[in-house]
Amino acid sequence: MPRLTGIDTVYPCSRPGRRVSCRGIMGKCVALVEWNWIGHTPTFFAFFVLALEELGADVLAICPHPGETRETLAQLRLQRGLGPSREGQITYLQMEIPARRFRVLRPRRISLIDWSIRHFRSIEAAARKWEEESGKRLDLIFFTCMFDSDFRWFQLTQPFWSLPWAGFYLETLSPGQPGQFSFGSQHPPHPEKIFRGSLCKAIFAPDVASAPPLAAITGKPVVVLPNLTDERLPAPASGRSLENGLKQFADGRPVVGLFGHLRKSKGLLPLLAVSQLPAMSKVCFALGGEVAWSHYSPDETETIRRVLAGGANLWKHLQRIPDEEELNSLLSACNVIYAAYLDFPNSSNIMTKAAFFKKPVIVSDGHLMADEVRRFNLGEIIPQGDPPALAGAILKITRNPEAWVAENQPRWDDYHRDHSYERFQEAMRGLLAGL
Repeated sequence: MPRLTGIDTVYPCSRPGRRVSCRGIMGKCVALVEWNWIGHTPTFFAFFVLALEELGADVLAICPHPGETRETLAQLRLQRGLGPSREGQITYLQMEIPARRFRVLRPRRISLIDWSIRHFRSIEAAARKWEEESGKRLDLIFFTCMFDSDFRWFQLTQPFWSLPWAGFYLETLSPGQPGQFSFGSQHPPHPEKIFRGSLCKAIFAPDVASAPPLAAITGKPVVVLPNLTDERLPAPASGRSLENGLKQFADGRPVVGLFGHLRKSKGLLPLLAVSQLPAMSKVCFALGGEVAWSHYSPDETETIRRVLAGGANLWKHLQRIPDEEELNSLLSACNVIYAAYLDFPNSSNIMTKAAFFKKPVIVSDGHLMADEVRRFNLGEIIPQGDPPALAGAILKITRNPEAWVAENQPRWDDYHRDHSYERFQEAMRGLLAGL
């Protein structure tokens, strides 16, 4: 069960043992829940806390690393010139994820069903315990990052679940093609099963295209949530060691950057193939993040290791980028952001970062990111997994960046505005008003 990391909050609007019904937007009580603590998720969780806090809600933040959320939240408030959090407005619980049991049993779903029931029951038990100790009443449980893999058996926990809930559903392919297998999944998505029942109050989705079919399939209201991002840069005194190292390595050459968890879907193999072309000798390729070696075949792994070992124009930081500030500093040092992902139907906050730093992006055709690039003239679109087309796109941008901007007139500011914190907060305001 998630546990209190230390009750250091005061509840001025309530008395222990007495539940307070929150009215209007001010004083609504929302529990934010997250256990996928990788990539952009920790920062995104902090944005949820900040948005609800600034709207006047009382927040119960349940996550694996409350201390990290506190620190990020303090930095975000400082960045926006906001004062300290109101005492007693936020309480943190540490998420403890149940261990998997019965792994040797077949069928495999026995272990997954057992995990799901224990996991979601423990979340509600922790929330109910907080209600008893604080004297407050939760208006909503909000899951800040919903994947089919985690929620496949969620409906089986509903006999034990009694709190209203909503969530941010990231499987954007699912509502577009119900019943079909999604990329990287062994099971067809069934959002109509996940979101069934009267306790589900709303669904948040990351792109406009997914909203109508998702609403039709589930019968629930769907709100589009902007794919905002953290825009902080390291303090000047930090030295920005990664950024400085990249700039020194590039030595004036244009930089094409790929950052994040380097799974096969990130298009690492086509990018490495292009980096070795003679026409690319005067271009620097920057790779930052952990390589997901298990996603590659033995032959692919050997190819990657060989190119990485011999690439004279490859700058590498093949481990986790320490934080969002360092990631942003690396992006700011690039001339082109490579985002030509493979079989990737979703949106990505790398697009928001690129728009903020006014960097052209290269994306694969056929999915949401390509649609966004077309709409806002954000970069170049190539056929998926096509090294010659990728090489041409890189040269088109880097040979004369000013001419490329003059010709394409990228609407970076418009895109950034559409995916801003202000839009994000307005979506949260709508959620609270509907409770």
